[in-house]
This record gives sequence, C-alpha cells and structure tokens, in this order.
Amino acid sequence: MTRMTMLILSPPHSDESAEHMCGLSNRAIERGMEVAVYLLGDGVLCSKKGQRGYIGLNIRAALSKGITVKASAKDLRARAITTEQVEQGVEIVEDLEGEFVEDVMERSERVITW
Repeated sequence: MTRMTMLILSPPHSDESAEHMCGLSNRAIERGMEVAVYLLGDGVLCSKKGQRGYIGLNIRAALSKGITVKASAKDLRARAITTEQVEQGVEIVEDLEGEFVEDVMERSERVITW
C-alpha cells in the first residue's frame, strides 16, 4: 500500500495549509493510500478540540477515516494546550521529529510539508 506522510507547521487559520492537508488526505484515503499527518510547531494548533469551520470538521473526518494524526507533545506544552484540549484520536508523541524522520525514511513513498 502506498503511504503518504504530511507535515504541518502552520496554524490552522493563518493560510490554507491545514485546509489543503484535509482535502489531500481525504482524496488519498479514497484512492486506497495510507495517510499519516504530523503536527509540529504552530501546526499543533490544528489538533485543538472543538474547532469550527473547515479544519475542525475535516480533522474529525480524517480521524474517522483512519488517517493517523500525531501532534508534538513539547509543542503542545509550549502553547499551553493540555491533552484534554486535543481532539480525541490525535496521538500525542514526545519525540515527534524522530518518529517523523523514521516514517519518511522507512515507510513513506510521498511526503508533503507546509
């Protein structure tokens, strides 16, 4: 199975990165691809529970379709976001950078970053 890995570094409402991620990941799943999304830096703001609009709806839809979404624990702490504030289903990882590099090098055929 083809695997696509995405890295989001931008906050959800600063530009269209998060919206593109949602659209691309949904289309990839529909085509039978495996998808993993990594949220680093301000990208962890995309993981916040209860967001309205496109990003909130599509993060929940992505999780329900089996898309893996992981957020950096240290970046969440740096932005005072508690685990209770993170959307259910988002995995919080201490060494997200290391896990991302391993995923890209060993399992992913396609990598997209914003």
